[in-house]
Amino acid sequence: MKKLLFIAFLSLCNLAFSQSKGTVSGVVTDKDMNGEPLPFANVFVKGTSIGGTTDIDGKYSFAVPAGNQTIVFSFVGYQSVEKAVLVKAGETVVVNQEIGASEGVSLDEVKINATVSKEKESALLLEQKKATVIKESIGAQELAKKAVSDAATAATKVAGVTKQEGSNKVYVRGLGDRYNSTTLNGLPLPSNDPRFKNIALELFSTGMIQNIGVSKTFSSSLSGDVAGANIDIVSKEHSGKPAVNVGFSSSVNTQTTGRSFKTIDGANWIGVAKSTQHPVTRLDNLPFTDSFTPENGHAAPTTSLSVSGGKRYTIGEESSLSVFLVGSFGNKYSFRDGVSINFLRNDGSTGNNFTSAKQYAYETSKLMMGSFAYKINENHKVSWNSLFIHSNTQNIQDYYGKKPDVADSDGVFASIILQTENQNNLFVNQLLSEHKLGESIDVSLGLAYNIVANDEPNRKKNMFVVNNNDNTIKFASGAARNNSRYYHNLSEDDFAAKLNFVKYFGTRIRGEHKAKLSLGFDFRKTVRDFRAIYFDYDLAAPTIVDPNNVDAVLNQQNMDNGVFRLKTGFGFGSGALDPFTYDAERMIGAGYASLDYQLTDKLFVNVGARFENVQMDVSWRTNLSSSFRDYGGPKKMKDSYFLPSLNLKYTINDDNLLRLAASKTYTYPQFKEVAPFVYEGIDFQEVGNANLMPSTNYNVDIKYEMYPSKGELISATVFGKMIQDGINRVELPAASDNFFSFYNTGDTKIFGVETEVRKKLYSFAGEDADYEEDLKLGFNATYMHTKQSFNRTAQFNPTNDDEPTEGAAPFLVNTDITYNYKKDNKETLAALVFNYQDDKLFSIGSVNGLQSIYQRSIPRLDFVFKRQFNKRLGLKFSAKNLLNPKIEMYRNVPRKLVTRSFKRGIDLSLGLSYSL
Repeated sequence: MKKLLFIAFLSLCNLAFSQSKGTVSGVVTDKDMNGEPLPFANVFVKGTSIGGTTDIDGKYSFAVPAGNQTIVFSFVGYQSVEKAVLVKAGETVVVNQEIGASEGVSLDEVKINATVSKEKESALLLEQKKATVIKESIGAQELAKKAVSDAATAATKVAGVTKQEGSNKVYVRGLGDRYNSTTLNGLPLPSNDPRFKNIALELFSTGMIQNIGVSKTFSSSLSGDVAGANIDIVSKEHSGKPAVNVGFSSSVNTQTTGRSFKTIDGANWIGVAKSTQHPVTRLDNLPFTDSFTPENGHAAPTTSLSVSGGKRYTIGEESSLSVFLVGSFGNKYSFRDGVSINFLRNDGSTGNNFTSAKQYAYETSKLMMGSFAYKINENHKVSWNSLFIHSNTQNIQDYYGKKPDVADSDGVFASIILQTENQNNLFVNQLLSEHKLGESIDVSLGLAYNIVANDEPNRKKNMFVVNNNDNTIKFASGAARNNSRYYHNLSEDDFAAKLNFVKYFGTRIRGEHKAKLSLGFDFRKTVRDFRAIYFDYDLAAPTIVDPNNVDAVLNQQNMDNGVFRLKTGFGFGSGALDPFTYDAERMIGAGYASLDYQLTDKLFVNVGARFENVQMDVSWRTNLSSSFRDYGGPKKMKDSYFLPSLNLKYTINDDNLLRLAASKTYTYPQFKEVAPFVYEGIDFQEVGNANLMPSTNYNVDIKYEMYPSKGELISATVFGKMIQDGINRVELPAASDNFFSFYNTGDTKIFGVETEVRKKLYSFAGEDADYEEDLKLGFNATYMHTKQSFNRTAQFNPTNDDEPTEGAAPFLVNTDITYNYKKDNKETLAALVFNYQDDKLFSIGSVNGLQSIYQRSIPRLDFVFKRQFNKRLGLKFSAKNLLNPKIEMYRNVPRKLVTRSFKRGIDLSLGLSYSL
């Protein structure tokens, strides 16, 4: 009886307690994703542990004590919002809330606690999960953990992406520069280098990057000239409290810092060319004031300095202006010592055989960016971005060995010194606007005007014949440009416009519409002007010289005395000072449409089509060829494309997705690939091919994604591509140097699988804990099988019937283990990052049975340690390239004969950051 009374008493207490509670429920939506539901958002009662997280549909519901309460809505990377509500016993209060990265919203009482840019890994993973199309992103937070300093290295952290050693080329699933595209905030970027389609991603420091998105599948809103990926750099926009951040770091390289180091006379430490135009007005006068002989010094530690800051200004009740400014300077010394055997035949005989190939490189970069975002009200926003990048590279190559056309007998050797200064200026201006009209229409507009200047002023080359039999050193004479100066100047104007219109059938909140229609128009016009001229020191006879005092011979007095004469590619007479030129213009107009439709609760479809018209004119004039002489005018190309795309997304359950993407795209030849202008390096030559045609690409992806918990991902992808009339680098006959051009070599088939894992191995953070601690694993791997089937022609006669795709490493691995400990404003982070690239094709062999050139596999291991002492002061240490592998090129014969070899050394860096 007593037991029954006790149970009844407990029941009455429980009933009384439950009657003192009410329920708070609702839906949390994502302001930055057009009002779509926001899963895994935190909702809780302020000052208590009562609350929870939203489900996959953004819904939440929990019991709350009756009375006046403050409900807090938060999500990592977004602003926290507080909302005051009155809860009545036994009743349900519905509180729907929209939150975003740019600003919190409240209908009654609002208090913004913190503002964090949308650059965190968990926020980007959620965006990836909710997206209709396949896209992978890496944010500023993850870049900082892995000590990534630029956009090129950042892109390689995505599965299937590699970077060509020694160049700015990024390869995506084995497809290189010509198959990819680069955008900034969704608008196209021009190339800063005439040899490449895409801008050098190394120019973009992580200090101005919010995140980088890599779209390896095509959708109708992207440019159709892509088969590998579109890489979109999203620039930082200020949010949160006013802040000024100062960072400084210095690093040393184990094989460069402190050693003797050659620099170019006439260049400077800050990396600004004194003059980019040549001073020659007549060929009987030498106006050059700088010396042919390099200066000797020592390599100092590298330096990096950055300053950034931002502030948000409130203008009226609804308007605000966000300002973010960043400026940075960095320099870098590097030294390489190896071999360069550029024409190694299958029988082991050689053309050039440089047993000593030294390279001294000094690089600087300067960046300034201003980002201004004016929010008119909740429905209208206008942004302006201006970006200026200046980069300068000073490179001295000092090669010694055999060169058949100059020094190939016993005891006779060739010595070549090539000094190159390359300067790039890029000025980007973007106007972006976003507008919400009513509850169901979105309109966005983007305009860009970009200016590029690429200059190679006063490239100096000397070639000597070293005769150990009679102990003499003489100038190599006879062949053009053995002793010369070279200037080129490239200027480019690039205009782009983008208009996008979205109609939701219902409201823009995802749960309230089943379909949306997107319509858009893209326009781009690019105009390039290129001028180049060689000044050859044409020696009348082999002349004895001291390599450390070249100017004792190549001076005005000896030219007056007939020791040598100055000539150009057009000789000595009338028109000799005319430059080699190519002028190019490309115009692209595109219209596109796509429909997103939810067929069932689980199946979502995106079907699109893009119509693109391309017109390209290229004219040129050199001493060997002229478009007007050979073609009767500019080389004209005009093509129209209809490009369909299909993206399917099937939601298996809350944590598992299945995706399918299929599309057709194209690849257009680039200006430099078409213009037959010869560019010479110290041991290679490269020339365009006016007969190039576009390629047609067919692409398909099937991807599975699993999201075990917030910030975690497991995925697997199967992909395939077919490229008709693919364009490749081909080796052509030459006396001694490697000589490359570009050909439509035939059809290419690519098949591969990718897998990615982002997993917390250990995590601890409780309600009463005053610290957070976790250990995370990041891993992605790609396996590819690629095959090019060649079409033999009179001009292209490959050694083999098929080869892999240029730049396609069959096996790729990126992995990292990251430890993080955070307490109050103090944080400790340590990361070990590993990358591996398998052997990959560099160029196709086609000369007298020569086999193709490959680059040997490269493993890389980096270590990063960061310590945040308080809100203001932080320290970072990194050790990069710890394995210091040998970088090698080889001919693909059974003995794998090495054609080039060098090491980069280990980089050790220490940096400090301070927030004012």
